[in-house]
Formats: sequence, C-alpha cells, structure tokens
Amino acid sequence: MSITPDPARWTPAERDAFMAQRASRNRALGILLFVLVGLFFGITVVRMAGQVKNAPDAPAAAARP
Repeated sequence: MSITPDPARWTPAERDAFMAQRASRNRALGILLFVLVGLFFGITVVRMAGQVKNAPDAPAAAARP
C-alpha cells in the first residue's frame, strides 16, 4: 500500500499505518536515547572514580599503583 503525499486524503488504514510506523520509530529513538544517556553516565562515573582514587588528599591505601 502506498501512502499519498497529502495527509488530508489518507484513508483510515493509511493513517493507522503511518501512526504505527511513527510509534515504532519513536520507541526506537527513545531506546537509543536511553542507552546513550546510560553510556555517558557510566563513562562519567568510571572517569570520576579514577580521579578520586588518584586525588592528592586520598588515603595512602587507595592510591596503590
């Protein structure tokens, strides 16, 4: 089924197909955004944990090579 370029002339079936495709794309983008935010958060936590271990005022036991 091909969708006509004018949304005002879409049949109910075409409109439902378009909305289903839009919902699918929105879910995929939402998942991608969630994964990227989680990845950036994880990278930030790991980088900060490394800096805390090597901080000048850190206890001697934590600053082992």
